[in-house]
Amino acid sequence: MARILLLHTGGTLGMAPSGEPSSLAPGPYLDHVLERVPELRDLAELKVEVPFNRDSASLEPEHILELARHIRERAASFDGVVIIHGTDTMAFTASLLGFLLADLGKPVAITGSQRPLAYVRSDARENLVDAVDLATRGVNEVGIVFGTRWLRGVATDKLSVHRYEAFDSPNLPPLAEIGMDLTIHPDAGVFARQVPAGLGGRFEHALMVYRPFPGMPWHLPAEGTQGVLIETYGAGNLPMERTDLLGLMRHCRDRAIPVVATTQCASGSVDLEAYALGRALGLEGGISAGRHTRWATLAKLGLLLGAGAGIEAVREAFGTSWAGEPI
Repeated sequence: MARILLLHTGGTLGMAPSGEPSSLAPGPYLDHVLERVPELRDLAELKVEVPFNRDSASLEPEHILELARHIRERAASFDGVVIIHGTDTMAFTASLLGFLLADLGKPVAITGSQRPLAYVRSDARENLVDAVDLATRGVNEVGIVFGTRWLRGVATDKLSVHRYEAFDSPNLPPLAEIGMDLTIHPDAGVFARQVPAGLGGRFEHALMVYRPFPGMPWHLPAEGTQGVLIETYGAGNLPMERTDLLGLMRHCRDRAIPVVATTQCASGSVDLEAYALGRALGLEGGISAGRHTRWATLAKLGLLLGAGAGIEAVREAFGTSWAGEPI
């Protein structure tokens, strides 16, 4: 029987019905899970560890970097890893881990739920069973298991606060589809792994994110900002005739601060050659994030800057698929 490391990090799945985080010790927690979901005994031998127990809205990048290190240290003793995580920042965690664990060689299935396991009508049971099942299948992927799909972590975003199909990878097909049968896509686990060496020691926090709206004033980034992300309209358009926006771009260019452009749209790509306004953004130094999700963009930018990368390394990185993320 496969040995699976079950890491509880917090989130709705393990909450008490009151909505408060449960106080967890690994032994009693495993007993509780197996009492609620006894079919897990038929899938794998589970070992539970609790690296931390936090609402995902309170997680910092350092928690995820430490989680990646913990998984690397423990992975040799297991056939796969399941991570229980809150849904609010699950897509960001999945992006960071997708980059940092791309070469782990084992499945990492990240899951959670919209309702606690203790509820009668909860999605927690199915999600947990599916995640453990997929973690036994030997597919070298880091992905989110939620609802009826397993989605590549570096291509995923949360789209709903109440539907049981809460996540999607709009620019990439699912790794697996879950129904009466579990169907794994033939391309799951098959991608070039090109993550640069030296990442993961530090994540750069000093990032500014702009989500424009018509008429928005374009203030200069705060002192000490190391990177800027702009969630542009459509394929990369911004009001480039605005003098305050041009001032922001030139401020960043003069200080060697990379400005990366992603899109507000759920699917599709930034293409700074498609329209005149996008071309103007590119001429002012904007870097296209292509089809990267907002979370994969933040994860990649923060890891690069945390490792001391400069603008040209950032530009090259967003033209390269490190871990199967669409570009």
